[in-house]
Amino acid sequence: MTEPRQTWAHQPAAIDYLNTHPNALLWAVMSAGKSKITIEHMKHCAAHSGAKSLIICPAAVLGVWRREFWKHANEQFDVLVLDMKANSAKKAELIYESIRLQQSHRRPLVIVVTFESFWRPDIFKVLMSCRFDKIICDEIHRIKSPSAACSKNAWKLGKNCGSRTGLTGTFLPNTPGDCFSQFRFLDDTIFGRYWTHFKQQYAVMNRYIPQKVDQWINTEDMNRKINRIMYRIGSEVLVLPDRQDIMIEVDLSPAGRKLYNTMRKESVVKIKKDMEDGSVDVKTALGSNGAVTFLRLLQLAQGFVRDDEGTDVQTDTEKRKMLLDLLQDLNEPVCVFCWFISDLAIVERCCEILGLRYGEISGRRKDLTEHATFPEYVDVMAVQSKSGSAGIDLTRARIVIVLNSGLLSPGDYDQLMARVHRTGQTRNVVFYHLVTKGTVETKLIDERGRKRDIVDVLLSEIREEEVF
Repeated sequence: MTEPRQTWAHQPAAIDYLNTHPNALLWAVMSAGKSKITIEHMKHCAAHSGAKSLIICPAAVLGVWRREFWKHANEQFDVLVLDMKANSAKKAELIYESIRLQQSHRRPLVIVVTFESFWRPDIFKVLMSCRFDKIICDEIHRIKSPSAACSKNAWKLGKNCGSRTGLTGTFLPNTPGDCFSQFRFLDDTIFGRYWTHFKQQYAVMNRYIPQKVDQWINTEDMNRKINRIMYRIGSEVLVLPDRQDIMIEVDLSPAGRKLYNTMRKESVVKIKKDMEDGSVDVKTALGSNGAVTFLRLLQLAQGFVRDDEGTDVQTDTEKRKMLLDLLQDLNEPVCVFCWFISDLAIVERCCEILGLRYGEISGRRKDLTEHATFPEYVDVMAVQSKSGSAGIDLTRARIVIVLNSGLLSPGDYDQLMARVHRTGQTRNVVFYHLVTKGTVETKLIDERGRKRDIVDVLLSEIREEEVF
């Protein structure tokens, strides 16, 4: 097979768009070279000495930005990447000192900070005291929640800046309403400053469940406004090998099925009772209580449940047997995508049985090379979904086993899959999806395709239960 080669003919037009639009959104498919486009744009912005830029990004891609500046703009910028283990006060001190030094030697300065830390009081105070020439919000959909402190403070910081750019591969990860906070940061004259006003114009709200949108309206007007400052790069610019998705259905054992059905019926009946007798409001019944119910059913579909003491108790072994069988037949590097901590333990145990070298990407471990790639010393890499959906390259593997995709939004799910099927991958990729038949797991996969949330799935569960 001829090795596929990526072409970059689309990049100059994108760079020119950013250069001519002070506030812009770059919505680009994964592996389209967003960082290269952005750095070339920042060179344009920094043509005059003394330019100061801020990049806000997920923690997982801090190192990626350091590497990309070294690759595409070596020695053209002073780059401070706040990836050190330090408290907010120390990081704020480092930012202040970098800005002070920049004022004396007049070299373009770039500060790279995470979404999790930029709005902390010590850091935010220093950032607000400096008027940046440019703010880049990488993975801008991370600020989609209008009421979150991260989103509100990004807006405040943006108002204190000359030019703003948003980068994303998943612009609307859940609903059309996700555009509001992103555009509030970029240009709050387009959709306004207030979420309530946005909803009045574009949403039909549910009469009984607060904050639940039944229908989005005036979408043509919404799209017209979005396109004022958006540049789109689609998948047509990529040259990728083929991808194959294989669904493998797994049956629970009779005992596991009985336990699952019992918990499902009892949980749904309780939610209905709470709604009917008014012991909790509808929002609580279908929201926080419903989410707990959903998670426990999803755990049972994987073959375990967490007891009142916080211990995971095994209830079924069928899915892990299937995982063991698959790993036994594969004589090459493999990624296994997981959701729960217990999923990671299952993968590690399977590796022990088969004598395979185990690696992990999670909130507690990052078994990656210094370039955030799949290392040679690992045979099976277990990837916890939320820790592995951005900033890493797993193309050493061409086989992926999706043990449990969990509650990922459609956009985050696509990002996770793109860790393997992306630029740099030279072989056809196979995704094995292990799905427990007749459980909420199958519903979750179906509803992800429709971009519906957990509340909708729970409502369908309640309607089904009324049949009995």
